[in-house]
Amino acid sequence: MAIKKTLRAQTLILFATVALLISGCASSSTSTSGGFTSGPGVDTKNKTITLGVFTPLSGSVAVIGKPLTRGIEVFFDYVNKDLGGIDGYQVMLNEQDSKYDPQTEATEYKAVHNDIAMVAESLGTEPTFQIKDLSTTDHMLVSAATLASSLAREKYLILVGTPYRLQVENAFDYIVNTQHVQNPATGIIYQNDEYGQDGLTGYKESVTAYHLNDVGQASYGVTDTDFTAEVSQMASAGAKYVFLTTTPTVTVGILTKAFQLHYAPQWILQSPGFLSELLAIPQVAPLFNGVWVVGQGASWGDTSKPGMAEMLSNIQKYASDQTPDGFFEFGYTEAKITYAILKKAFDNKDVSRDGLYKAFASLGTVDLGGLYPTAHYGTSPNQRVPTRDNTIYEVVPPSMTAPLGLMALSSDFVGTAAMASQF
Repeated sequence: MAIKKTLRAQTLILFATVALLISGCASSSTSTSGGFTSGPGVDTKNKTITLGVFTPLSGSVAVIGKPLTRGIEVFFDYVNKDLGGIDGYQVMLNEQDSKYDPQTEATEYKAVHNDIAMVAESLGTEPTFQIKDLSTTDHMLVSAATLASSLAREKYLILVGTPYRLQVENAFDYIVNTQHVQNPATGIIYQNDEYGQDGLTGYKESVTAYHLNDVGQASYGVTDTDFTAEVSQMASAGAKYVFLTTTPTVTVGILTKAFQLHYAPQWILQSPGFLSELLAIPQVAPLFNGVWVVGQGASWGDTSKPGMAEMLSNIQKYASDQTPDGFFEFGYTEAKITYAILKKAFDNKDVSRDGLYKAFASLGTVDLGGLYPTAHYGTSPNQRVPTRDNTIYEVVPPSMTAPLGLMALSSDFVGTAAMASQF
């Protein structure tokens, strides 16, 4: 009897364990019906597919997160209402306020990962890298609103645009090969994290490739508010061209301190370091006069580009109060790439996590209608860098011809260092 009781107890434990395993994995499993394979975040009964959005909707980086996320919302409003969804499925967004904090994003990801098919936006380098191992375990594609070049080496992370590292290299290519300034005295101020390190890598490669006279490299912490030491270092070293791998609030702090110290080099901003709305603040706008920004994308209002014409039309329908904003344009573009992945997966009749990955891995060329340059995707790290080009802009007073306050100084180009960079 004792043996029978023991066997019965072990059997009950086994069944309980299996039940727990099944309940824990059910939301991550796939199911096939009628040749159509679905997975987490896909409701075949109500015909919806839910995507995750992890973005700062509060805090200092919300000035980027809010317009970028709204661009995604407007694009999928267009897909759902004008196109009837994707193969009849409506796209739903599960939005979480990451506060630009890695631990907060990881907590939010764990809370919703069983309810979403893929991540349509993860904003910020450090927050995105906080969830990359989790997403790998889940086979979860993550569209990253960060241009860190290290994303190219991560199977499930999706780059949208030219990496930060190449932005720096293209900027110095412009100085040396277009403006013909030889051995310029240069420096960089960068955020002391993964984002900043990517800018620093591009800077160091530029020093070698273009024979720059590197006179200073200074970092700051994410929570820093006083930039006296960093600006003073550049000024005392005589840096004539200073690259900033910063966010908008930090950019304002650095430019303000430089003005106070009567230091006026040629400032060059990595794309996340500029925000057009800053030019509406009377005491801030003059600080940006003549500053360069390395970026991409069609000029706001240039309806000769089909993608821009589509975006402006959809703004009128779904966000009529939206003002010109480069981050909105990025978010809208990011959503177009996500749509291309989803559409291919639906065409393949497999919208499981693995089906979405297969769609991305075989995506190839994505025509963005000129809103951004055509993107190209493959499976090797070099092929996962969708573009290598940039345009150099100068900050000018906003006008009808330059609503974002940016005037192109160059055509869209790829410098020699950016062309040769390996990932």
